Amino acid sequence: MGSERQQGTRMVGPSPTACPLTVASAMDRVVRTNPDAPAVVDGYYRFNYRELDEAVRRLVTQLREEGVAPGMRVALMTLPSAMHMVAWLALVRLGALPLALHTRESHAALASVCDAFDVALLIHDASLDAAAAGIAACLPAGLRRMRVRSGAAAADASGSDGVTEANFEAYPPASDLPRLAEDDPAVIILSSGTTSLPKGIVHTHRNLIEAARSGVAMFGHTGPGARGIVPYSTAFTGCYISWFPFLHAGGCNVFLEQFDLERYAATIRQERITHMSLTPTMWRKLLAMMPDPSSYISIRLASFAAEPMDSATLARIRDIVTPHVVQAYGSTETLGLVTVNAAADMAGERLLSVGRPFPGTEVRLMAEDGVHPVAQGEIGEIWVNSPSVAAGIWNNPALEAKVLHSDGECRWWRSGDLGRFDAEGFLFLEGRRDDMIISGGINILPAAIEEALLQHPHVAEAAVVGIKDSGWGELPHAFIIRASDDLDAEALDRFIRQSSLSDYQRPRAYHFVEALPYTATNKLNRKALREAGVPSATSQP
Repeated sequence: MGSERQQGTRMVGPSPTACPLTVASAMDRVVRTNPDAPAVVDGYYRFNYRELDEAVRRLVTQLREEGVAPGMRVALMTLPSAMHMVAWLALVRLGALPLALHTRESHAALASVCDAFDVALLIHDASLDAAAAGIAACLPAGLRRMRVRSGAAAADASGSDGVTEANFEAYPPASDLPRLAEDDPAVIILSSGTTSLPKGIVHTHRNLIEAARSGVAMFGHTGPGARGIVPYSTAFTGCYISWFPFLHAGGCNVFLEQFDLERYAATIRQERITHMSLTPTMWRKLLAMMPDPSSYISIRLASFAAEPMDSATLARIRDIVTPHVVQAYGSTETLGLVTVNAAADMAGERLLSVGRPFPGTEVRLMAEDGVHPVAQGEIGEIWVNSPSVAAGIWNNPALEAKVLHSDGECRWWRSGDLGRFDAEGFLFLEGRRDDMIISGGINILPAAIEEALLQHPHVAEAAVVGIKDSGWGELPHAFIIRASDDLDAEALDRFIRQSSLSDYQRPRAYHFVEALPYTATNKLNRKALREAGVPSATSQP
């Protein structure tokens, strides 16, 4: 009712506003209620919430002196570290829009991103000086830069290259922070495109807080005493959903500036980590390296996302790490959260489900016409509406209209993923529409074939794609990383013939490879496999 509210039949003046759903409000609340609780740890820094807040406010003062203002895009090329959190929070609290860069891309590609998003400043870790200079050199007008120092470069001497040094001690903490609204843009997250300029997914403060709430629902306790480990690159959505629910609730985030499995394993023990998350590929490697249950004694909950988990690896996580395992399904457009499969529901066929929608989230499975839902039990494209669906795509209205569909009441993310519901509303992923193998007029999805292959004890990793065939259109081919050199095509084919797969699903060739291609977000890159074609050494049963 605008600025008035009704009390009985009498109108009274405006009431105090409830705590707004903004990053600033969440941070202020945690600092008030848990100032001495550990907030962030990396290989060099340890901040409690009071110390973190002071560092953020000091950097806000310096950023203002550097001319950073609300609405400006500022690129971050930072390691997973306390300094990343300080820089990100300072920008968001100032009202600027942080844009974390995918550091595996070339200097030219990252310069194109900075140019396309009209980046005003690049904040980079001192250990990435050469990359930052390379990006600036690709831009005709150069690029203003600010250097922060994570533990990877904290002791290095200051550069003499004219780059501004972030210096928390030299500036007073800002007290006059802007009052931001729930639906103001807070961050731009780059999609993981591999062949063209990434799209910029715009999320608001409300999106972030709603995603944090869902994250708390998924992880359980993330407040004081909870300690989550963050292994992901700062540009990935998985990084946001790993650390932001803990910040929102007052828990501690433990960052790894440089990821390797041995360091990850050691940090679990040293920091008494309670919550850990990895992609299925990394889980398989970790369990092969560290199968001793005593190494995981502090773990309360394990999670995975990004791609389907095979049942053999899931069983090992539950036996070795913790029985409390959850799986999340989502994307950059939904801040990583659409459905969750809780430990209590992971049984029987539902071991392979991605679960049910989070509270406040609706999932529809749509026919190819994009108008009609499919019947229960049939496969359709996954459409999602939730409070954390992105507000838009930066400066790309055509793509925004295609990917974020409005039906007049709700905004839906059209995922491109295929799925089906069982009778009780559990969602099963069936691959992507463009991963479909069409062989002799029959639609074949690779997930079930890969699941069968991974049941073999000598198969470490497996991927199935359709390879063009003059007679059948496409035939399923399997690309295998062996756990033992004793495995050959004939033995693997005999194993598959004894599985529950139909004959038309059986791979027509097995290619034993040293590695499989993955995207920057550690998802299997089927497109790269299809484009590479059949290796010269082909193993046919």
